[in-house]
Amino acid sequence: MGFILLLSAYLADQVGRSLRKAHQQAQQMAQLQDVFLQGLEVVPRFGNREQLLRQLPAMLAQLLQGSRLLVWVPSGTGQLSLLEDPGTRPPEAPSPLVQQAWQLPGQVHWNAQSAQDRRRASPLGWWVPVAQPELHELAVALRIRDETVAVLQFLSKDAWQQQERELFFRLAQAISRQLEHLHNLELRRLLLKVADHLASASDKHRIADDALRFLMSALDMEAGAVFQYRQGAMHGLAWRIPRELRPQLTPLTRKLPYNHGLTWRAYQSGAAQFFENYSSLPEAIPELQALGFESVVAYPVHTRDAMKGRVVLVLGSRKPVAWTRSRKEILLGVERLISSALERVLLEELHQRITRLLTEAWSYPSQQVHQHILEAAVELVPGSDAGSLWMREGDEYVCQAAIGPVWACEQRWSEAAFLEWYGLARSLALRGQPRILYQTQLLPEGCAVNLCLPVSHQGKVLAYLNLDNLHDSEAFAEDSLNAVQLFSTPIATLIRELQSREAMEKAALTDSLTGLYNRRAFDRRLKEECERAARYQYPLTLLVVDLKNFKPINDRLGHVMGDQALMAVARALSQTQRAGDMVFRWGGDEFAVLLPQTPKEVAGVVGARILEAISKICLGGVCLSANIGYASFPAEAQTAEALLQLADQRMYADKNGTSPKTSTDGLEG
Repeated sequence: MGFILLLSAYLADQVGRSLRKAHQQAQQMAQLQDVFLQGLEVVPRFGNREQLLRQLPAMLAQLLQGSRLLVWVPSGTGQLSLLEDPGTRPPEAPSPLVQQAWQLPGQVHWNAQSAQDRRRASPLGWWVPVAQPELHELAVALRIRDETVAVLQFLSKDAWQQQERELFFRLAQAISRQLEHLHNLELRRLLLKVADHLASASDKHRIADDALRFLMSALDMEAGAVFQYRQGAMHGLAWRIPRELRPQLTPLTRKLPYNHGLTWRAYQSGAAQFFENYSSLPEAIPELQALGFESVVAYPVHTRDAMKGRVVLVLGSRKPVAWTRSRKEILLGVERLISSALERVLLEELHQRITRLLTEAWSYPSQQVHQHILEAAVELVPGSDAGSLWMREGDEYVCQAAIGPVWACEQRWSEAAFLEWYGLARSLALRGQPRILYQTQLLPEGCAVNLCLPVSHQGKVLAYLNLDNLHDSEAFAEDSLNAVQLFSTPIATLIRELQSREAMEKAALTDSLTGLYNRRAFDRRLKEECERAARYQYPLTLLVVDLKNFKPINDRLGHVMGDQALMAVARALSQTQRAGDMVFRWGGDEFAVLLPQTPKEVAGVVGARILEAISKICLGGVCLSANIGYASFPAEAQTAEALLQLADQRMYADKNGTSPKTSTDGLEG
């Protein structure tokens, strides 16, 4: 009987203990469920993601008795850092369980963390006595669009029950959903603000500055710049730099030389370049390395029909920043807005520049109009570094303007030769169809790719506009073709107007009797040709011709016969004229001949041919002859005035018989 009573008492005690334990667990679960429900109620109250993550430890500390919460976030280069935990000195590195939760998200990770483990994880500042009981650790990842953005680390003295783990996992899911919701809200708000400001921006500099202002704030960046590719360099459209960094960084943001820094890598590859350890890169810019910049992005802005981003956005910070997917989404959204706004203002800029070119062209001298046309084309056609403008003169094309080292402008091209260079059918040239030439073996030395635009009118190609890129064979794309075609009609209009102007100028510069250029034209062309010879470093020779026996014809046979003699001399000079030579009636019975690209050794042959042709002219039994003086630039004279003076002196020496040769021997030696 006593044994039965003892057994009954033992069973009653065990049942009581089980009931008390079950009751205690039920109370704990009720408390946890209350924490979970209160957490679900509190989480949506936060207005942004950072505020929510920072307030989580304090919020849950009031609900979880005897437990602590640490929040770990990415800090660049694959590292995790701890958000502030008020009242404690945080460990220097995350525990292995936190690392495991970061690498294997989507589940709850838990274990018992001994004092030795905690001391190993925190050698400084978080000293744990050996006698202190072990802490039980639980870690779960917070995710936005399948990307881990934080890890929650719970520390408790009690072991984690299955129900507790499930509740914390559900709480993490709820927090993740709220974080994603807040991210979407922040992104929409940012994009609406940026779109509103860019829509009212009237130029590319304002667009770039507004974009920088919003992006630097949203991404917590310290400095930024927006570059545009133009004529072989990256030119800054806008930049925002802390005052203390301006002396070192401002020169870089104004103009970035070719292939200098990661901005060029972003331009050439067309892909964004993200770096969390910038200072360790071999191609990093020394100025940024010296200042300690670590988190840097170079983001190309792609416009429609362009193979490359002609504009590159660069942001940087000296503190570690992880380039998470949410940050990249912000960049992508703003980049699309910048692209749309830039397309609008760049097209407006192109039309305004062409209109200004048409209206202002008449204020320039004729010889400067071609240069202004070319400068506008090189500046405004995407991908252009250099170029040349070739105008039709008779059956040949003459270079009237050049930028860059590619083209030999002293050469003349026949119509057939230029059509062969164009490479497409003549019918396409007459329609003004631009073409891009990639074959390097056909390109001039120093040119990576060429864009050629024929300018046609009334069945003739009036001009060819050549644009070149010196480095990148993929520099020209559809946007380049669209832009260059806008120059076709203005160039044709300017050419026709120039031809009309030149016809009037020619009438003023032409001798009415002989049809040759007059003294006024000679004065102008002598100076121009000397400047051209100096620029392209070739010789220029001047011949001054004074007729002999002209006075007897004029006095004996009358002025009519004298006029016929002058016209016959003009025909003789024109017939002996080579391509590129220029013949002038200088005044009375004096003539002048300019011989570009002709050294003094060759000038003697030309002079002898002129003298022979004049000697064949006979009227009323009187035959003409001539005294000729010459001078060569720059071998004998270094200015136009000195060249004319020397040639004139030599002509008078020949006339007065003081020359060391006779007139029939050709030019003086």
